[in-house]
Amino acid sequence: MEDQLLIKYLLGETDSSEAEEVEKWISADDRNSHYFEQLRWIWEHSARLLEKSEIDENEAWKQFKDRRVSREGKNRHGRHRVNLPVWLRVAAAIFMVLIGGWVLLSNLPGPVRALYTGVVFEALEEPVKEVLMDGSVLTLNKNSRLTYSQKLFGKQRLVSLSGGEVYFEVVKNKAKPFVVVTGDISVTVLGTSFHVHQSPESIEVIVDAGLVRVEFGDQLILLKKDEKAVIDVSSGSIEKDINGSQLFRYYVDGKFVAESTALPLLVEALNKAYGSKIRIASERAQNMFITTTLEYGSLEKNLEVLRETLDLSVIRQGDNIIVE
Repeated sequence: MEDQLLIKYLLGETDSSEAEEVEKWISADDRNSHYFEQLRWIWEHSARLLEKSEIDENEAWKQFKDRRVSREGKNRHGRHRVNLPVWLRVAAAIFMVLIGGWVLLSNLPGPVRALYTGVVFEALEEPVKEVLMDGSVLTLNKNSRLTYSQKLFGKQRLVSLSGGEVYFEVVKNKAKPFVVVTGDISVTVLGTSFHVHQSPESIEVIVDAGLVRVEFGDQLILLKKDEKAVIDVSSGSIEKDINGSQLFRYYVDGKFVAESTALPLLVEALNKAYGSKIRIASERAQNMFITTTLEYGSLEKNLEVLRETLDLSVIRQGDNIIVE
């Protein structure tokens, strides 16, 4: 029986056929049952030691296998057992806990490792979606990075946002609030959907559903659905407002949804998404509104939709795109 399947069983992630296979294997032989109980013991007792250990996991796994093979070989050849001093056996047991813990940890998916230590999630060139152990979903836009932890006996689910923007769909859990920390800002929720964008100049929080508490220094505000807060990092001011569009969700849904949206707001969203330099050069275009859905695909195709829908001219001047 492979250790990876036993680990899946311990985590409750096996399907019915896999669970039946493991249970049959355990009950088939007392040695199997003993091995499984050892593995369970390692799983239950290694958490605290793991956080302090600096053992290289690859080397630990090699030593773990070498010792297991050596021990099995001795048993097969009927060699006599050596009675070691109590202190040495205790030290060996602790060593095996550390090694076994590292082996377990190296085989666990990121969201599960968050029970013991901070797990880094990062999106580079494309948005990335991560599903956490409690069913919460994080969607990281490109060039975004965060660290997540959900300590087994901790009192909160904690995200430290290093940069970029993330859309959170949080499963409600009154016993463990979900807290997002970025710079000096703290965002606390029980269960809701919201978006956080961090830049060097400002931090933006937009609520899609539920209620969110935003704290900055001694300032505290509550945001409900379709409200947003913008924190100016340099001045420390917080501005609360109504959020008038769903354009911020483009990296979550893969499309720009504009419903009677001012053209400058849509252009701002396109520039942010594509890193483009679109500029509205006429007063007529500045005052236009548009209802459309643009796929988060080709910028050229989206510009063509704008040109045809609003009867605009689109002119390229080097890296700049002039709309009038």
